[in-house]
Amino acid sequence: MERGQPVWLRSQASRWGWVPAVIHDREEIVIKGITVIKITLRDDPNGGGDAATEAASSPYLDADLHRSNSISGGDGYYADVEPFEVTLTIDIESAERDELEDIKTRDYEATHRVVGGVDDLIGLTHLHEPAILHALRLRYDADIIYTSTGPILIAINPFKSMPLYTDEVMQRYRLEGEHSSSTATKAPSRPGATKKVVDANDGTRLPPHAYQTADDAYRAMMRGIEMSLSGGAARRQKTQRSRSNQIKDKADDMETPTDQSILVSGESGAGKTVTTKIVLNYFAMLSRLAAEAHDGAEKATDQEVEKQVLQSNPILEAFGNARTIRNDNSSRFGKYININFNQTGRLTGASIDTYLLEKVRLIHQKEGERNFHIFYQFLKSATEEEREEFYLSDMQLEDFALVKQSETFERRDMVSDVDMHREMIEAMDTMGFSSIMVNDIMRLIVTILYAGNMTFTETNRGEACELDENEASLAVSSLLGVSFENLAASLTSRVLFLREGNVTKQLNANQAYKASEALIKAIYGANFDFIVEMINKSIHNEKEVKKRGDKTVSACIGLLDIFGFETFESNTYEQMCINYTNETLQQHFNKHVFKLEQQEYEREGILWKFISFPDNQDVLDLVEMKRVGIMSVLDEQCIVEWGSDDKFVQQLYHRCGGHDRFVATPQQTPYAKFSIEHYAGYVEYSTEEWVEKNKDQLPAASVELIQSSTFDYVTKLQRFVRAEGAGGRGSVAQKSVGAKFMECLRDLRSRIDDTAPHYIRCLKPNDDLLPDEFDPKNIVEQLRYSGVLEAVRVSRAGYPIRYTHGVFMNRYYMLGDLGHDGTKRNKDIHTLAKFIAKHVWKADQRKMKARELLAATEQKQSFSERRKAPKVQKRKKRLNAQSNIDIPDTEEEFDNLDFGTRCAVAGLQLGRTKMFLRREAFDRIETLRVAILWKSAAVIQATLRGKVQRMRYLRLKEATIKCQAIIRYFLTNLEVLRAARKAK
Repeated sequence: MERGQPVWLRSQASRWGWVPAVIHDREEIVIKGITVIKITLRDDPNGGGDAATEAASSPYLDADLHRSNSISGGDGYYADVEPFEVTLTIDIESAERDELEDIKTRDYEATHRVVGGVDDLIGLTHLHEPAILHALRLRYDADIIYTSTGPILIAINPFKSMPLYTDEVMQRYRLEGEHSSSTATKAPSRPGATKKVVDANDGTRLPPHAYQTADDAYRAMMRGIEMSLSGGAARRQKTQRSRSNQIKDKADDMETPTDQSILVSGESGAGKTVTTKIVLNYFAMLSRLAAEAHDGAEKATDQEVEKQVLQSNPILEAFGNARTIRNDNSSRFGKYININFNQTGRLTGASIDTYLLEKVRLIHQKEGERNFHIFYQFLKSATEEEREEFYLSDMQLEDFALVKQSETFERRDMVSDVDMHREMIEAMDTMGFSSIMVNDIMRLIVTILYAGNMTFTETNRGEACELDENEASLAVSSLLGVSFENLAASLTSRVLFLREGNVTKQLNANQAYKASEALIKAIYGANFDFIVEMINKSIHNEKEVKKRGDKTVSACIGLLDIFGFETFESNTYEQMCINYTNETLQQHFNKHVFKLEQQEYEREGILWKFISFPDNQDVLDLVEMKRVGIMSVLDEQCIVEWGSDDKFVQQLYHRCGGHDRFVATPQQTPYAKFSIEHYAGYVEYSTEEWVEKNKDQLPAASVELIQSSTFDYVTKLQRFVRAEGAGGRGSVAQKSVGAKFMECLRDLRSRIDDTAPHYIRCLKPNDDLLPDEFDPKNIVEQLRYSGVLEAVRVSRAGYPIRYTHGVFMNRYYMLGDLGHDGTKRNKDIHTLAKFIAKHVWKADQRKMKARELLAATEQKQSFSERRKAPKVQKRKKRLNAQSNIDIPDTEEEFDNLDFGTRCAVAGLQLGRTKMFLRREAFDRIETLRVAILWKSAAVIQATLRGKVQRMRYLRLKEATIKCQAIIRYFLTNLEVLRAARKAK
């Protein structure tokens, strides 16, 4: 960090968290033998803006739709920050490694054609939190909601309608995809990532968009199918040989999966569901065009499949989505849609897998939230015949306990429940649901609503209870197809499975309410699973299978819509499962990003040792490891009859207390709480009802009740019900929701591992769901939770600073050696890199010797101590951690190294199109550059000052001579006059 360098300074005074500043003064001082840097920072009145922002506009919007934002200088975002001057003392080692928490290097302001400087944040010279936040802020205020970060597409929810998804926009990205696909052999893209350009501003691609990510996945899949049809390995080997003639790229030699996947994640309200629809619509469009290019006989069938795949959304949203505090249409389950395509690129079928439906929402909703949409949709849309058939008469939402507890009945997004119900019924008809089945499903929904109104009366001094025979209980027994007596017996008693035999135990009122809640959750969960199964039967095409023998090949694209990392004031079992899911996906993401970093380095042909990437395996072990993992401890309590939350917490503290990622403070233990250090930070969990939620089983008495039902639809649901005692005593797999969930998660991870992944991270700009409102702290938190900052950390572990050759030459040309004629000898990047590498190595050597001298000074010994001391051993060779090469100690050793090794030792690498720099090397080069600029400025100033003084001297000399001549002339005249007078 040198004088005059622009930086970002963390500041609580600004709502942005960071303010632009400039280093006004820098001084190295020694405090107690330790060298530190004392720097003075001042506000930068010209910082924080982007020169291009006022002129640039969203590439999607017309001029009249574009919002004008005057943000240059300090008149916009940082107008609330008063002028300041701050003096800080920082550790020199931390400064060199760029590990300062409160100061980050800022790019020099420049005019960019792209708002925010780049379309891909990886193209930023300095990649860290404030730089990313600054770029996203500029783009969001220019109505540009999509930004790439390497393999990630960041999508910020605008909370307003935007003309980004018209047919015209869709066709632009399709045409670009077709063009890039036709030239893929000339410029192949990396598998599983958006195509990166050498310079983010060269305009070779359209701006980032969800359509672009979908198109990348589709084209990569089609290339894989083409290779399979054209001879597989032979074709691939020939293509790779052609590529290696242009670029010797070992990364391209690896097998590229034909199957693709798109992983959409984000917190509630970030726009995951909408993004999933956007991607599905794009695939449907591509499929229709592929059908039009072939015979018309298959065309109609394929269009029907496309329609069915799209029509699955209204059904799943009705039964699986709800209004939350953060979102009016929040998916309360995760889903993986596997979309199948044939060799012509036509959509032939799909299948849907769901994960972790939030059934607890059926019983409890927070203030401002709603239950699942289907309850509100049906009660507002029920016909007179349906009301009469289901005993509803004039019953409204306010009459049912399951939907009135939050006192929230409407949606904030102005979407009509009646319209959504009509759309759902139409979708069910398209998907092949018969009218009888639809009627049965609605009958079951009303049954669940009435079940929430059932009440119990205590008997036998509170040790037992009776089911009240009222309108609700009678309606439930009638609609469910069981007798009132059987219903009452199943809810007020429980069967205990003992070694001596089965024993029936009476339940008190509180336990009876728990039993009725278990019945509600079991029936609704089974109904949801059955609907998903029906959808899969409708959209799955058994005829399309891989048949390589007859040259017919199919492939698939998986679309994962998964809940994002969550942390609330009170986090329970559901948040634990959600965050465990995100930890698992984050590990996969880290490995993928790390693999892309390897490919980038290898593609550029640089010398580089495989770096170690941030790994969260220890967090996964804490959750899933046998015997000592959290889920294993919980399962043990679910097996035994006497298991409870208290015993679970005691065992948890005992077995997991020594884990580095597990924290249970004295303040937490009295309340049965603990914390886990996730990749996104610490999260505190409450263990209330964990054992019951992990069991999630329907008591045996309720299972017998369902089996006795005369309602045919309920009979179909029996196989989806998790029954108590199923599988025999001690069967963890049957008794544990966690065990089943981890098994599904491992299967999901395995499926994703077999594909080339693409990532879409959805962000919510504010919690109030308002348009044109950018909350920086909210965005930073989501960037951390979504793994974007973790991806940056992976990138920074290698060579985080990268310049194209032209930019590097323009910025650092002055570091080349001077020739005898006073001109720069380096005519190319290779020569410049050679001189810079030597400059950096010499600077490192001087620094190392200074440290050794300082250490020797601090450890002075007396003469007697030096005599007793052992002989000083020869200093060991230092090792460069990035290139695994010994660092030479002498200039002769350094000169004997080849060019690539010299660069690696100095912390820089010359690639085919870019210059890669380590943080330490960048700081050294910047220091050298500043020193040369200061020296050059001093020489220029000295020359100019000399010239000015020379001219002044010459002017003074000339004036003096003139004055002397005049005076001498005057004196001579006086002498002449005097002489003349004397002569007279």
